[in-house]
Amino acid sequence: MSVNLAITSTASFLRGIMPWIPAKNVVRGQSNGTPAPLPPSIVITEILQTQYTTTRTKLNPVASTMAYNMPRRLDLQLDCYGPRASEMANVAVTMLRSIAIEGAFPDGVEPLYCGEPVQIPLITGEKQYETRWSVTVSLQYNEPVTVSQESFDVVGETFVIPADITTPTE
Repeated sequence: MSVNLAITSTASFLRGIMPWIPAKNVVRGQSNGTPAPLPPSIVITEILQTQYTTTRTKLNPVASTMAYNMPRRLDLQLDCYGPRASEMANVAVTMLRSIAIEGAFPDGVEPLYCGEPVQIPLITGEKQYETRWSVTVSLQYNEPVTVSQESFDVVGETFVIPADITTPTE
């Protein structure tokens, strides 16, 4: 599981609940060399990652590996643009808080909660106001890290070193 899967599954979910937005207009933010799509659009930007529980470990003695599972909270900012930006933000919040979300995300990614839609002013390069509503969504994803693990499972040849033999004292 990775942060990329969490973001792409969020984008897929949003495309499914808002068919009036062209699929190519739900994008990941802060991508160098990629201009923002024209409205209507949603830009998904990761704003926080935090590990909120203790790392869990699982030994695989057959493969001689140790898996470290790091449950993480990922906060995403959904910026909705266009004349229907308010509606898009409200649809996202309503569906993310509903039971309809069950099974909409892959294993290892779970929506936790989302904030209220907030209208954020945006002045374009042409000195015009662009309609933008923003919602913060928190997801849990489990990021596994697997490393090789040395273990002592076979005893080789043993022998006694004479210096280790003690003689009883009188």
